[in-house]
This record gives sequence, structure tokens and C-alpha cells, in this order.
Amino acid sequence: MLGEETFHPDTRALLAYGRALAGAEAAPKKGRADQVLERLFVIERMPSGRWPLRSFGGELIPLFGRDLKEQDFAALWLDQDVKLLSALMDAAALANEPAIARVIGDAAGGRQLGAEILLTPLRVEPRFGDRFLGLFQSLGGEAFTEGRPIMKLRLGSLHPPIARQGAGGGVRLIVNNDF
Repeated sequence: MLGEETFHPDTRALLAYGRALAGAEAAPKKGRADQVLERLFVIERMPSGRWPLRSFGGELIPLFGRDLKEQDFAALWLDQDVKLLSALMDAAALANEPAIARVIGDAAGGRQLGAEILLTPLRVEPRFGDRFLGLFQSLGGEAFTEGRPIMKLRLGSLHPPIARQGAGGGVRLIVNNDF
């Protein structure tokens, strides 16, 4: 992913593990992925447009002021951001690799927190739906929220995995000049 050296070290560690799980890279020998467990969450994308959180890491509860497990993650975003995030998830699912969104968390009183959200597709039984493992990685500045919970999230930038040529199934143009 172009520019990934600018991501937080914990985001890069989970990015490497996500690629290894997808078979795109060898597993990292040393890393920081074990340090992010309490900042992980799982989203299920439902056909109805809801994105219930199936798990929500313990370090995230104080940031959001509540446990968001079973809450609709899409409700934290503006409608246009939900559409862009859905496209980002589609790109990650098609590539079977993680994608990253840089976001701004808005807290009461105009306070803000910059963060990265890494989303990687999970291979689960179809009965569990379309699921993604997520990492919410603060970029520092929790003090800027002055302990006020994050109420809304806004997109700053999207970083999809590199698109790859599919294995057919697309439209092909054939030109025959033998007339």
C-alpha cells in the first residue's frame, strides 16, 4: 500500500498479520500485533445496511464512553462516509487484504481525536455474515478530548489494498477487422 510507512506502528503490525493470513506475505517474525488486542473489534455488514459490532475491545470503551458491542457501527458515521467505508470494505474483501481509513473522532465540546481504522476481511461460515476485523488505533491526542467520549466519526482519507487484475468474468472487447 502506497505510503504505509506513515501509519502507526501498531497499524502496520496488524496490516502485516492481515496480509500473512491472506497468504500475500510471510508472517512477521516479530511484531506488535499482540499489543492491540484491546483495540480490536468485529463488524458484521448486514444486507439491511446495519453494521452491528460483534465484539468491542476493552481499551475502546473509555474512548467511546460505552461498550458498543451489538450497536450499529454505521450510526457513528455520516451517510456519505458509510458509503465510502462500504466501498473500502468491498475493496478489502475483493483483494482479501486489509484496508485503512484515517478518521477524526468528534467528542463533545468540539474536541477531536485523530485515529486509523484498519479493516481486514474475516473468513467465517456464511451463517455469520460478512465480517471484518477492525483495529481502532488512536494517533495520540486522547488528552485533546479531555475525557469526553467520541460521539461521531468522520473520514479523513481511505487507503485500500492495491487492486489486482481479476481472474476473468469481466467484459472483454474483441475487435475483428477481417470484414
